[in-house]
Amino acid sequence: MDMIDFNECPCSGKNMTTLVAPWILLTLYLHQGTHGYEIQKMIQERLRELGLTSNIAGLYRHLKTLEKRGLVRSVRDTGDSGPARRPLYLTDAGKECLSRWIKTLRVQMGLIDKLLNECSRLIPGCEGLSNARHRL
Repeated sequence: MDMIDFNECPCSGKNMTTLVAPWILLTLYLHQGTHGYEIQKMIQERLRELGLTSNIAGLYRHLKTLEKRGLVRSVRDTGDSGPARRPLYLTDAGKECLSRWIKTLRVQMGLIDKLLNECSRLIPGCEGLSNARHRL
């Protein structure tokens, strides 16, 4: 029987999304006019608390996609020195998208909670799993 490397298995959570889009939208909701690098630092700080990391290149791809979709807008700021920056602003559509993300995530939390409750009920040694999200 072959040994399974559970570190590479989807069950490890290694490839699960860190929900970058709603993090970006929330960050811009709270900090209009923020630049991409600052957004990255704010999101990274939140993810670090959970032992997760994010990728700056991936963040910029997300920002570009969100802008193309009309959820955020940027303004070219040439300033007095250095390279031009692009402060970002959440649009009304972006606020609606954030609201929809919140609703979607609440449904997903309910599904996860239900699954963990079933595991706790059916699998010996899994007690307390359903309260895992409350400890975060």
